[in-house]
Amino acid sequence: MTSASADSQRPAPVALVAFGGWGDAGDAASAVADHLLQTYPGEDLADLDEEDWFDYQTTRPLTALVDDEGAREVAWPAISIGLVHLPGVDVVTVTGPEPNLRWRTLTRTILQILQDAGVTRAVVLGSMLANTPHTRPFPVSGSPLSTEQARELGMEVSEYEGPTGITGVVTQALTEAGIDTTALWVAVPHYVSEPPQPKASLALARRVEALLDLRADWSSFVADTAAWENGVDELVRADEDIAQYVQMLESEKDATEEPEASGEAIAAEFERFLRRRDDKK
Repeated sequence: MTSASADSQRPAPVALVAFGGWGDAGDAASAVADHLLQTYPGEDLADLDEEDWFDYQTTRPLTALVDDEGAREVAWPAISIGLVHLPGVDVVTVTGPEPNLRWRTLTRTILQILQDAGVTRAVVLGSMLANTPHTRPFPVSGSPLSTEQARELGMEVSEYEGPTGITGVVTQALTEAGIDTTALWVAVPHYVSEPPQPKASLALARRVEALLDLRADWSSFVADTAAWENGVDELVRADEDIAQYVQMLESEKDATEEPEASGEAIAAEFERFLRRRDDKK
């Protein structure tokens, strides 16, 4: 397979970064990168699995059976960097669990690999729990992003300040190195946050296409989104309390375009809803 660096007809590769863990509610962000890795041809560029990056009591290795005789192997946590060949453009993917240690050193290592690959544009993905109803489009926010870009993409400009994860650290490092980088965050309904989250992943994927000028087959996300929505609808209909709560979120969402509430505000509002329900009994 010919790489972008050896094919003068192809543009410079772009990068897609998605770490699991703290900033990946419902695995919605990492699912986008994983989809490209599983759908299109490519090759491995690097596996950063050194003990320098992980606390194994926090991010534990996994053991699995490898044959019928009970033999096992241990898979150690790693940050994997791959090159995926999409029609018209190559994508350097950075995936894996959020590291526990030495973020600055790891970030420099990732940056060097992306620079060696010739990357000039990157998108860093994240997903967060929010008070968005599953029946409405999932909001996506971005940073750094101009007001005009946000309007064109149908997104919010992120004004978040507070604790960050490796996504924030990598975004800043890539930007400071001169790589055109945007961090995208999608809202995931906090009352149905288990993976998979195909609707959230599809919302991210559409923005990735626009920002990185690529086209990919997201049809599995489209089909899975319809099935996911139907399944959540059934669960909500089976619980009158949750159904009322979702109706309240729908009303609030339809009545305002304000940014999504913080996790603490979501919990407080849910507690107020439960108290109102108990008062009516």
